[in-house]
Order: sequence, then C-alpha cells, then structure tokens
Amino acid sequence: MNRMFTWIQQTCSNIKTIFGIPDYQKYLEHHRIAHPDKPPMTEKEFYMHALNHRYNSGSVNRCC
Repeated sequence: MNRMFTWIQQTCSNIKTIFGIPDYQKYLEHHRIAHPDKPPMTEKEFYMHALNHRYNSGSVNRCC
C-alpha cells in the first residue's frame, strides 16, 4: 500500500512537471539541501514567484 501511494505521488509530480505546474514539495526538498541557512518561501510566495517568472519573463508564446 505504501509503495502504491509513493508511486501515485511521483506520477502526480511528473504530470505537474510536464504541464509546467510548479511543485512546492520539490522546492522545499531542494531548498532544504541547497540553502539550509535561508528560510524557504511560503507556499503563496512560491506560487506567486512561479507565476511572475512564467508570465513576466518575456518568454511566453501566445497568440494575443
């Protein structure tokens, strides 16, 4: 049962990555390892940062 739950979590994470949806849990894991001396962004800050990066970076292709 635990292996199935882990598989479902990994599958959901992979699907989010494919569709460009940021993953807060992956961010926290990375932050804990790479930046242990700094506090992580809150979940709201994380998603706002991701939205700003996605839509205000000048690299979005859209029709209008």
